[in-house]
Amino acid sequence: MKLKTLIIGGSNTVMQPGYLPSLLSTMARRGIELDIVADLAVGGTTSAFGLYQLKIREQELAECDLLVIEYALNDAFVYGDERRPFRHWARFYEGIIRFAREHNPNLKIATLVFGARNGSFLTAVPSIDAGINYISQWYGTICVDVSRLLMQRFGRDVVGHASFYSDQGHYARPVATTIVANLIADELEPALAAAHRPAALPPAVDPEHFAGARALDGVWLAKRLGRPVVEYSNRRFSVAAVDLGRDKLRFEVEKGMLLALNYVCEPRTPALDIRMGDDMHRAALLKGGVRDGVYKFLVSMLSFEFLYGTTLLDMQQTRSLVLSAGAEAAEHKLHVPRDSIRHDAFPAEPALPVAGVLFTGNLKACAIEKADAGPPAEQPVAAEQELAAQGA
Repeated sequence: MKLKTLIIGGSNTVMQPGYLPSLLSTMARRGIELDIVADLAVGGTTSAFGLYQLKIREQELAECDLLVIEYALNDAFVYGDERRPFRHWARFYEGIIRFAREHNPNLKIATLVFGARNGSFLTAVPSIDAGINYISQWYGTICVDVSRLLMQRFGRDVVGHASFYSDQGHYARPVATTIVANLIADELEPALAAAHRPAALPPAVDPEHFAGARALDGVWLAKRLGRPVVEYSNRRFSVAAVDLGRDKLRFEVEKGMLLALNYVCEPRTPALDIRMGDDMHRAALLKGGVRDGVYKFLVSMLSFEFLYGTTLLDMQQTRSLVLSAGAEAAEHKLHVPRDSIRHDAFPAEPALPVAGVLFTGNLKACAIEKADAGPPAEQPVAAEQELAAQGA
């Protein structure tokens, strides 16, 4: 049996060698060939990025037999156990499942649940893992809870031992990754061999899930904003972006929110200032590997949960945000994502390559504000009209 497979996930899936090559060879020996037609895994990303990736690759999704999802470990790092962030996360994960099934009713979906070294799964019920299991059962998709299987098979002393991991978030190679691959294969083999009977989607767990969120990629933004496309390419990626430089990017969303910003981190990447109403937030965008010269660039995503506070779950507001390169003297609330580092200095000529945005609601404005200039004279509603005309 050959299954055209699309993968979204984090660095455990990117890692070579890691669990994935071992899983592919193991499944092939068992008579199931996972033909990877699109490996969209990106280190340090969450389910928000997975949803964005599927949104801009609808055709590939529609033509696949299997979708593999691997974000549990990163999602747990970012969203944790607090009620509001957890429900916000669940809207992303349910959104992935519903969007995928809406575009491909025949699609089989398998989610892999990995845990971090010293993760909460060692001593308690982990919220993200439990949420994945619940939503997967609700939609009848496959859930391979590797953390639970490891604990049941080998016990806390083995799984919690430092030698089982290479660092905080990755299984040690080659022993632990091979064990993980075999556990996944044991679960996937019978699940994939079973006949799939397409059925109508059940009622949503959360009526305000993000399956209906919209993604604008770098090519669309460049055309909309009248800016040239900047291309970044390596052996894994070819990314189109629009470089804001010192200019500002204004969004206004009615009955929704800006969910996340897809950007390219390169050596001249500044901090990001985000003005929303009277509040100014500053988010660290720089990655240590780029600063230290290990990577020329990294595809990255900044999720915007930190902006909304107690209104995080409120989808009925109109929100206006202005994004720009960080200005050294500006007063702000600092946000440093777990996989970013503080900026030691502000680049003299900042590069702020925006590769896409993910949002809910009606887009009322998407426009450049030139540095040291007033707001543009465009009619804000034009953004939503143009988006609708393109069927986005």
